[in-house]
Amino acid sequence: MRNLIKVLAFTVAGLLCLPLLTQAQEGNERIRALRVAFITDKLKLTPEESEKFWPVYNQYEAEHKRIRQKYKPDEDLNTMSDQDVERAIFDRFEMEEQLIKLKRDYFQRMKGFMAVRKLALLQRSEQEFNKELLRRIQEARKNRK
Repeated sequence: MRNLIKVLAFTVAGLLCLPLLTQAQEGNERIRALRVAFITDKLKLTPEESEKFWPVYNQYEAEHKRIRQKYKPDEDLNTMSDQDVERAIFDRFEMEEQLIKLKRDYFQRMKGFMAVRKLALLQRSEQEFNKELLRRIQEARKNRK
């Protein structure tokens, strides 16, 4: 119970301090820490689950980022030829297929040490965190004006 209270306090305090971040690197590290606390809380991860989950999840995120970067178009679609745009579309299909395969592979790995229900909640928790983060960023921008 104390751990849950600490995680909640850390999450709330971190989200309230988010607009005060000034350097991109510090901001990224802070966001990562907030994401860990948020997801840990939402999934109600035990210490044993956390110990196994976070290294695998971090590998998943790194691989996910690598795949997305690999298929990122080099230029703006508005300046590309039709042939290049078509290639970019098919590249996007390939990227999505690789991301689906990645999700399936990591689901299989994680279900070996975590309840399937918690894995099902993972995507929703990620989306909730991203929405809250975006809301806080927009709020901070509004307050600066």
